[in-house]
Amino acid sequence: MELIVTEIVKIIKSETNIIKREKAIAFFFLNLIRELMSLALERVDQELSGSMKNQGYQIEKKNQRSINMAFGEVTYVRRRYVKAGQESRYPLDKFMGFDKYKHYSVLAVRNILEVSSVATYRNTALAVNCLSGFNISHAQIGNLVKTAGQKIKEQQEADSRYDAQTAKKQVPVLYLEGDGVMIKGTQGRLEFHRYQVCEGLRNVTYKRRERTNAQEFVSLSRLDALNEAKEYIANTYDLANTLIISNADGGAGYAKKDFDEIVGRCAKHEHFLDVFHLNKKIKDRLCFAPELQGKLIYALEFKYDRDLVNIILDTAESKLIDELDTPQNHEHLARLRSYINRRWDDIKPFKMRNLKVTKAIGSCESNHRKYTYRVKGQGKYWSEAGAEGMLRILTCIKNRDLEQWLNSDFEAGKLISLDHKKLLAAARDSLKRRHEIHVGIQHGALTAEVAGGSYLAKLDRMLNHIKY
Repeated sequence: MELIVTEIVKIIKSETNIIKREKAIAFFFLNLIRELMSLALERVDQELSGSMKNQGYQIEKKNQRSINMAFGEVTYVRRRYVKAGQESRYPLDKFMGFDKYKHYSVLAVRNILEVSSVATYRNTALAVNCLSGFNISHAQIGNLVKTAGQKIKEQQEADSRYDAQTAKKQVPVLYLEGDGVMIKGTQGRLEFHRYQVCEGLRNVTYKRRERTNAQEFVSLSRLDALNEAKEYIANTYDLANTLIISNADGGAGYAKKDFDEIVGRCAKHEHFLDVFHLNKKIKDRLCFAPELQGKLIYALEFKYDRDLVNIILDTAESKLIDELDTPQNHEHLARLRSYINRRWDDIKPFKMRNLKVTKAIGSCESNHRKYTYRVKGQGKYWSEAGAEGMLRILTCIKNRDLEQWLNSDFEAGKLISLDHKKLLAAARDSLKRRHEIHVGIQHGALTAEVAGGSYLAKLDRMLNHIKY
């Protein structure tokens, strides 16, 4: 400790510039941590050798490796173990969670991904390079996002995801919502799909409330997101006595029948047409009669009176004269009538359904912001792999389980391919010629019970002069 303090004092006295002095101190501490970590890893590797030898493995050689951890790049030496008919192993790498061919630790990846969820790749690279002990480019960050997103997706879609879960929860009510959002892609427009589930609302402050036990499922594939939500509900809840309340815009994939597919059997299912989209539809279709828009919204969402609605629509039709008498306006009005008639049951207001539960629907549109602020605007264009990766990361952050998925030991989507690789590695390993331990060249001497000038004595001196 005294030597470390002495070195720090020396650095402080040697620099007069304040910024350079602090940089030098930071550099000293980073190097110190790296050296200590390298020594600690080598000691752990040495301690693991006993258990490996007990399993029949032998040390083949020692290899050096560098890994970027949260505090900087660490270079260390670890043992490689081999066993006939088995794949070679680096027990230290497995113990520390350092993946093969990867240059970043799990914590470093988690930190990078969390910053990239609120900043562009270039700004993320700038932040990481300034605040961490290693450098990374924006292209490398993009690759990390794609790789992590693919790994998370494979694990979330795995059949074995809920194998360890046995008991199911019983709740009086469960709320479901879903919607899609368009974004720009490098090969055309992309749409990501969101389903959210919660058990209700709780008061955080006097004016602010939040959803309880909320989970979100997001993917570029609607069927993938739907199936994940379906599997989650089926393995988490017992819906025999549960009221299901769903809310959506009624578009393709978001009708009542789609939510019936998600929940399966339940005590009762009440579906609502999302008020935001209903109001938007009315304003778009009645653009030629803005004075009637508020009246129609009132008749639908507060009175729920079909006769009053028809009167307002007839009034709107009577205004289609002179310059308003266009085929487009007639089509808008006809489509609005059809839209209201098709979704009349779903439009019925919450208060008129005699549901003795809290109204906890209608937040789907506002909850898009976590995603749209990152993937839309500022000229952003996404590849499918990049968009899927970023959406998966944003979803994990929203669900507060990013570390869980990054820290998981299993990758169900790769189990078969890994087994196949192990078999190939074992076959190659069995064909290798192993290095056999030998005692080397034996040195000897010729002796004979004769005089030194005999021919045997001369031969002995000649052999001893040969350099083996």
